[in-house]
Amino acid sequence: MDATLSVRAVLANTLLLILVTGTLNHVYAAFFGIRRLDRYFSSKPDPSWESRSPFDGFYRLHKYSFLYSLGIRRPAVGAGLSLWLYFSFFSLSIIWITLGLAALGRYLQIGPFA
Repeated sequence: MDATLSVRAVLANTLLLILVTGTLNHVYAAFFGIRRLDRYFSSKPDPSWESRSPFDGFYRLHKYSFLYSLGIRRPAVGAGLSLWLYFSFFSLSIIWITLGLAALGRYLQIGPFA
C-alpha cells in the first residue's frame, strides 16, 4: 500500500511540476520569447511585423511547437531552441489533455470535482 501511494504521489508531483513549468514557459513565450522563434517560423517578410499581442504569441507558440515537433516544418534552429520547442510541445499537450480530461470528468460527473 505504501509503495502504491508513493508511486501515485511521485506521478502527481511530476504532473504538477510539468504543469507549473510549462505554464511559466508559455507565459514567458507569449510575452517575450516568441520573437526568438519568429525569426525562423514567420511567414511575413519581416518577422518584426508579427503582432505584439500575448494572445497571438501564445497562438504562434502552439503553431510553431506543433509544426516543429511533428516534423511538418523544421527550419534549422539551434539545440537550445529545438529543446525549447520540444518542451513546449510536450507541456502544451499535457496541459490540454489534463484540461480535456477535467472537462470530461466535470461533464460526466465523475472524479473528485463532481
